[in-house]
Formats: sequence, structure tokens, C-alpha cells
Amino acid sequence: MTRYLIDIRQMGPVMHQIHALSARLEEKFPIRDRQVVPHITLAGPFSTRDEERLIRDFTRVCENLAGIPQYGVGGYGFFDTSRVVFVTIIPDDCLRQFRATLAEALLPYCTLRDYDRVPAEEFQFHSTLAMKLDWLTFMRLRWYIRHQEPVVHSPHPVRVTLLKNTRILCEYDFARHRMLSGARARSRAMLMRDRDSLKPWGDDPGI
Repeated sequence: MTRYLIDIRQMGPVMHQIHALSARLEEKFPIRDRQVVPHITLAGPFSTRDEERLIRDFTRVCENLAGIPQYGVGGYGFFDTSRVVFVTIIPDDCLRQFRATLAEALLPYCTLRDYDRVPAEEFQFHSTLAMKLDWLTFMRLRWYIRHQEPVVHSPHPVRVTLLKNTRILCEYDFARHRMLSGARARSRAMLMRDRDSLKPWGDDPGI
């Protein structure tokens, strides 16, 4: 079955810090599912029989958003039931409303999960470090992660990605107010533009 996911790919120093921390966790603990690409999930994974409508709705919601969604980074958090360890993401009002509007648009024809349906104020934004842990590993990792230096956030351009079976189907660039094809989003030319966009903060996207 085709699986879709909508997320924000993290860039620059935040991405590098999460990569490094995730790698350290993998070295110290028996982690089967390491999160390879630092990202913030907004919806999914889900399935649908109407990909064309999905792309139209994704584009419409992105284009109609009044402002550019932003976020900060907090400490570390845990989902006890699913045994997930994550970096806490602090969304602004724009990002909260954007996610809620996406869910509302997709709900009639996409198989959204229960956590995609929660109200805007209750959704837990996060960036996963490790998941699907056995209970002992989860408890050991909880203790370990509390003693790690926090991720230090710096602002950077925000792009929201629609993935199809882990491949970029399209990506909306809020800074440029345009939708990018998967090939365009992955291109070397776009990578160079991202590097230029991050220069004001002395950052490198490192994609």
C-alpha cells in the first residue's frame, strides 16, 4: 500500500545536532529504528486513493497560509505508550493552525490516524530520535537523554514536504511562495540556494 507523509525537513545546525545525537544513541543502545532524516511530522503516515486531490489540497493549504510557519526547539520528551524518544518542538500559532488545516482538508478521503485528528492546541510537535524500543532500552535511554546537552535552534527557511513511500512527491517553499517538484526539491541548484538562504545566520543546510 502506498504511504504518504507530510513533514518539515529540518536543516542546518538543528539537523546536524539531531543526526549526531541519534548516532550516539545507536552506538550505546540496541536501537532498531533510528530516525535517519530529522523532520517534524505534520500528518501521517496515511493512505489515499486520490493522489491528485491530495496534491491539490496540499498546494491550496500551503498557498493560502497567511504567514510562514516557524518553530523553536525545547528539551527532550517521551511517548511512554509507543516508547518513543524525541526532541520537543515549540510551534508558533501559524504552524499550529497550518497542521490543523491540513488535517481538516485531508480527513474526508485520507486514512489519518487518531493523533492527526487532535485539536490544534493539543498536538505534540516533535522530532523523533528513537522509536519502537523495548521497555528496558526505553527506560535506560530516558535516563541517558536527560543528561545530554539540549539541541540549540537557529532560524532557517521552512519547506513542507509531501512524501510518497519516503520519496519527495512535492515540496512547498514558503520563502519563495512556490511548489517544487520532487526532482526540483532534490536538485543541486536548490541545495545551493538553500546554502545561500542560510548564510545570514552562518548556517549550512548540509542536505
